[in-house]
Amino acid sequence: MKKVFVLIYSALSSLLFSSSLLASDIEVSFTDKKWDGKIIPLDEVCSNYNVEAGSTPGLYIENLPDGAKKVILKFNDKTFTKMDNGGHGILSFDIEEDVANVEIPPQIGETFELDEGFSVVNAHTGTRFGKQEGAYLAPCSGGKGNTYTVDISILNSDSKVLASKELILGKY
Repeated sequence: MKKVFVLIYSALSSLLFSSSLLASDIEVSFTDKKWDGKIIPLDEVCSNYNVEAGSTPGLYIENLPDGAKKVILKFNDKTFTKMDNGGHGILSFDIEEDVANVEIPPQIGETFELDEGFSVVNAHTGTRFGKQEGAYLAPCSGGKGNTYTVDISILNSDSKVLASKELILGKY
């Protein structure tokens, strides 16, 4: 009986240790105080409910793991299944050199024009609902209380995920 317990304990310890390596201690914060993780700023929603298309939030990521070369940003509407799992766009941002922290500037929605260092992994899928094409679609529920998030993954040069984290953008 002791051997079975040790084997189970050993396997569980290995699993916990290896998953703690992936769950790096990256810290993510907004660079603009108008983003608070509770309510989407009204000037950052889609063009259906705003004068112009809203932008992604600027983000500051700390404690990047060694070998970090790319940040993947997957924008989601957790309340509306058809726009979850990157439905609001998936962007990639290159990390130029070995750094511990990186600032990711905001990008305007409903366009494919992105700043240097960014590329489109998957354009937003809101076009099936009559939204303007583009890399990113800002929150667009019309104030129905939907929850928006961004899944952040840090990749190395071989596209291996070194760390990941979900950040709640807020409700709209």
